Amino acid sequence: MISKITTGAIALSTIAMVASAPAQAMDFPKKNITFLIAYGPGGGFDTITRKLGPYLKKYLGGKVNIVAKNLPGGRGKKAAQFLAKRKPDGSHILMFNMPGHAMPNIIGEKAGYDVRKIDWLGRVAQFRYIIVTSAKKGKYKTIQDVLKAKSQIKIPITGPGTTGYLASAILWNALGVQPKYITGYKSSSRYALGVIRGDGDLTILAKGSFKKYVSSKKKKRAAFKDLKPILEITNGKSEFGVPTTGEMGQKDLAILGGDRIVGTTPGTPKAIKDKLADALYKSVTDPEFVAWGNKVGRPVAPLNSADATKLVGQLYSYYVQYKDILAASNKKTR
Repeated sequence: MISKITTGAIALSTIAMVASAPAQAMDFPKKNITFLIAYGPGGGFDTITRKLGPYLKKYLGGKVNIVAKNLPGGRGKKAAQFLAKRKPDGSHILMFNMPGHAMPNIIGEKAGYDVRKIDWLGRVAQFRYIIVTSAKKGKYKTIQDVLKAKSQIKIPITGPGTTGYLASAILWNALGVQPKYITGYKSSSRYALGVIRGDGDLTILAKGSFKKYVSSKKKKRAAFKDLKPILEITNGKSEFGVPTTGEMGQKDLAILGGDRIVGTTPGTPKAIKDKLADALYKSVTDPEFVAWGNKVGRPVAPLNSADATKLVGQLYSYYVQYKDILAASNKKTR
């Protein structure tokens, strides 16, 4: 008798939970949603997050605000840790910097979160890289000069855990170059300036960031006055008329870059997650948001929740192959 009562109670409880899921989505959101920013004010993540907020509000019904909150620290880890510890109710979201945010998980550091367990809502944007040197002070004029160099190449960069650092470590290992990293720069614009003034020999930049250094809208070679491109990481045709990693036989390097993927706290009810994901996708594909991205040089690259989740798995699987290289590079800069 007790068994039947217990079984019946469990069955009723399960039915109630399933029935409540649509109700959760219908009621959500009831309060403001905090859109965390893993870096300081003024950067790309800050700019995109704040621009995206009003669109999310619109597609979530317009009754609550999307509150942007900067939580920099630990090269992005602080915000990810904070998100992972929130109540899984959809009240907090974060645009992750992938694969940078995966670095601690990949090399076995204590992170306070696991990117494989985050509830992914969708991708907003992506970027790919180009290798640049100083147009005036650079002693290496081509990628072949770099590969033939007898002295150690010096690379100004932010530091371990950033997408640029991850990409650099894998790229130069594949090309047989062992550079010296000059770390401590707070942003890509800072270390780009370091290359221009001669702090180091060359560095890696997102193609979108590099374009602001091109003085001609036609992107002609003669317009490279401050920074000069010498290698583009792509399997396609170079946008700037330089050699590509694909042409060098390194086709697997084309994945190197960054993906800006929004996630929420692990364990968020599916009904709430789906509603957030739907609103995000509609926001990122909104014609006005797309037009803004193209105008400011930050084109969108939307992926829905399922595809973004799949992408995170693919990125993790790719970068974990280089666990030892990334861990060693991490130690060298400490």
